[in-house]
Amino acid sequence: MSFYRIAVKCAGGVFKVFLLSKANGKENIPCEGPFLLCANHRSYKDPILIAAGCKRDLTFMAKEELFKKPGLGWLIKKLGAFPIKRGRGDAAAVMATLKIMKKGEPTLIFPEGTRMKKGERKQINSGIIRLALQSNVPILPAFVGANRVTYGKPISYAEYAEQAQNGEAMQRLADELMDTIYALGEKK
Repeated sequence: MSFYRIAVKCAGGVFKVFLLSKANGKENIPCEGPFLLCANHRSYKDPILIAAGCKRDLTFMAKEELFKKPGLGWLIKKLGAFPIKRGRGDAAAVMATLKIMKKGEPTLIFPEGTRMKKGERKQINSGIIRLALQSNVPILPAFVGANRVTYGKPISYAEYAEQAQNGEAMQRLADELMDTIYALGEKK
């Protein structure tokens, strides 16, 4: 068993005991092949809750500042994280994601780029849709609530490939993605 699986099982067990965490929609998680798992982000525990409910090992983007913290940087690297420079385009993070997709592995991304308070939303950059188009993989939307993760059905953007250079169309799809993610939070 990999270090990732051991860590996820331990953390997931602790969360289930103390937080009564639940995962809904696990049947929507593809059993094989790459996908971008996109979720809202409210807490430091979100990546752990998502990973604990997911039957697949995930790599994930994490803000570059986390890699500079002693111990934490080592741990998240060991768990499959790679850094992203927030607030501007990060070609290295895009290339890392494309490489992961090419290997057939899923990646967790928080499109809002930072933790948001309950009831708060941020318009996301359309780059997430372009990334899905460039890698030709579906996006699996997920909503993380207080003690629950809900996985939605994978969304394919292949039919929009010819519109990749249309900024308005890409932004509309990005806004619809976030609407889909937050709508999952309304389901009980």
